[in-house]
Amino acid sequence: MKFTKTILTAAVVSFGLAGAAQADDDKKFDGLYGGIEAGLDLTKRSGDVKRDRSLYYGGILGFRSQMDNGLVVGLEGTFGDTGYNNNAAGITTKYEWSTSLTLGTAFGDDGANLIYGKAGYARTRFNPAGENNAFNDGGWRFGGGYERAINENVSLRLSGDYTTYGNDTSGWAAKTGLIFKF
Repeated sequence: MKFTKTILTAAVVSFGLAGAAQADDDKKFDGLYGGIEAGLDLTKRSGDVKRDRSLYYGGILGFRSQMDNGLVVGLEGTFGDTGYNNNAAGITTKYEWSTSLTLGTAFGDDGANLIYGKAGYARTRFNPAGENNAFNDGGWRFGGGYERAINENVSLRLSGDYTTYGNDTSGWAAKTGLIFKF
């Protein structure tokens, strides 16, 4: 009788753990991820008559935790180049990095959709032409987006960001990305 109880207990625990593991597999926006993104950047420094239109490209690295109710919280970093090029002032960008906290919710019958918002800090390296006095400008970044999981490890992203550096300098960016979950 004791042997039967042990086998029955082991079977119940095994099925329970298998169910829990299956539930974790449904969390498409959970864990470490990285990817690439590109899009249109519209940066305007003080003194610019209009916003510079350029190609943004960069990489993404982050970690998210998806709860059973679909809430997704995370920390994300980016590194790339806005492509800002003001010929009149002779200033270009060398690179940009940012770090942001993200908060979103997974939805849909299959839980493969994510809508999220983010807030963080961005820093851009500007390089005046012909001079060795490059400078950094940092500011607050706010954004949001939509992500669709194609399968358990790959998703597509559409996002938008607004960065305010202060002193009448700001930037808008519309991006698309390819995300890989590790």
